[in-house]
Amino acid sequence: MKITYVKPPRKGEISTYFIAGDWHSEHMSLPTFDIMLQVAKKLPKSKRKLIINGDFMDCPHLMPRSPMYKKWIKRSDGIEDYFLPKTEEEFSWANDTLDALQSFFSEIIFVEGNHDWRYRDFMKVAPAAYSHNFNYELQLRLKERKIKVVYYNDWLDLGKKLCITHGMYHGSTCHKRHYEACGGNNVIFSHVHRYEVKAFPVRNDTRQAWSLPAFCDLNPHYIRNSENNWSNGFGVINLRHDHTFNFNVFQVWDNRLVLPDGKIIEGV
Repeated sequence: MKITYVKPPRKGEISTYFIAGDWHSEHMSLPTFDIMLQVAKKLPKSKRKLIINGDFMDCPHLMPRSPMYKKWIKRSDGIEDYFLPKTEEEFSWANDTLDALQSFFSEIIFVEGNHDWRYRDFMKVAPAAYSHNFNYELQLRLKERKIKVVYYNDWLDLGKKLCITHGMYHGSTCHKRHYEACGGNNVIFSHVHRYEVKAFPVRNDTRQAWSLPAFCDLNPHYIRNSENNWSNGFGVINLRHDHTFNFNVFQVWDNRLVLPDGKIIEGV
């Protein structure tokens, strides 16, 4: 487990981080994406930072238990006729989206999710001559873009009071388990596609665990139109010099966000 530490700002300054997880490439909610950018535009670009909190890409073609994976992994033409075209299509989406994001945000941190991780896992089984084609860090030019990468199940710490990870647990106890996994600190995670917060008493303090709403379609084909408790949205972290912070979650309902002053922002 590796911890990437981000220092708080200087005294008198605030560092603002937008945070959004579970984009899932072509399943991304375009209205939610548009609304986040409209909110971000209210700040000077130099003060806008973004944390992509995992599952930026969906990678369904690299899921070993899927029937298509099982079919094509056995074939000699599987790499060139199936895995590579699907990967290039997804990387094209990812590069276009990162181009758009970098026109709005001065800094981006990429937290790898369990879906994104499939690319690194597939590099272990891909023929050596093709392995680089599945290296998302290389193909998305993350080093060239100066985008920091935090690998799956590693941690991003903003100051000493807030831990961030994509998410390694789900179910009814996921908030407690993430809180415990980061050592009893405040924690933000994605992974479960729903907004929820649970508070924990710590001597002379209160710690909280937040799960973020999703940045993707709430009714993708793979859940077969079943009921769920997901919602769309993103969060905004305001980090102060003394490591304290405020965290606000913005949920998008019916492709609209109502701000505290009553203004309605509609996504397109």
